[in-house]
Amino acid sequence: MGKSGIILVGIILILFSGCKSTKEYYTKEGTLRNIADYKLINSTTENYLNYNTLFYKRFKARYEDSNNTLSFTGNLYIEKDSSIVVSVLKGIEWFRVRLTNNSVEILDKRKKTYTSGDYKILWDKFMVELDYHTLQSILTNQLFVYPINSDQKLIKRYKHEVGIGEYLLQSVKTGRFERKYRKEKTNEMIFHQFSIMPDVFKISKVNIKDFNANSELDINYDNFLNINKSIFPSIININGQRGNDSFSIELRFEHIDIDSDSSLGFKFSDKYKKVVISNED
Repeated sequence: MGKSGIILVGIILILFSGCKSTKEYYTKEGTLRNIADYKLINSTTENYLNYNTLFYKRFKARYEDSNNTLSFTGNLYIEKDSSIVVSVLKGIEWFRVRLTNNSVEILDKRKKTYTSGDYKILWDKFMVELDYHTLQSILTNQLFVYPINSDQKLIKRYKHEVGIGEYLLQSVKTGRFERKYRKEKTNEMIFHQFSIMPDVFKISKVNIKDFNANSELDINYDNFLNINKSIFPSIININGQRGNDSFSIELRFEHIDIDSDSSLGFKFSDKYKKVVISNED
């Protein structure tokens, strides 16, 4: 977490946590106390941002991979559990993207084309399996199951450990991971870990290692703000690697509207050329 994020969280802890919270989660020596897995998961979900729609106005972004570096602005609108619409601006609007539970749709405003397909479009680009729920969770600082699975209740199977000043919630306990990967030399392993800040119970980092695919994804949250009586990150840094390929993207949100009348639509004329991508192997 950056310096500004640490300062803000410290202020919030002083204002909202109080002595009871400190006694509950820390020992007399000041070290982080162990708690039950279910309590960590429930405390984190109870501290989710409460919303029906989110509108990130004029966010700033920087994308980089081995071939390209691009800075741009945009707008992003989330209708909870329904759709995500993104407008990418570079002076003028270049792209508009709509993500739903079943499809990815892309408008290229410069070429006047409409492309549709499933989420393999994003899997190939960002090096890990993605679906609607996973993307929504990443953007809203929420827990999610990996590999992608429609049954999010499987998060209850995750186990936690006590790290240095944070809780570590993970799909595989460190001992089992060491045994399976280090000793048995198996690559049939996926390691998924959340770093969770105590007291405020917000996710500060997500790490996914897929050893079979030789890929890794790091998601870091920073500059937490007090929004609608909840703590919410205004910066998301994502770094991915698969083999020799890598990418990074930084998102900075300065204006976040919750349940406002503003929205972002997805319409195009019949003049757009339609291109359907087939993802069959």
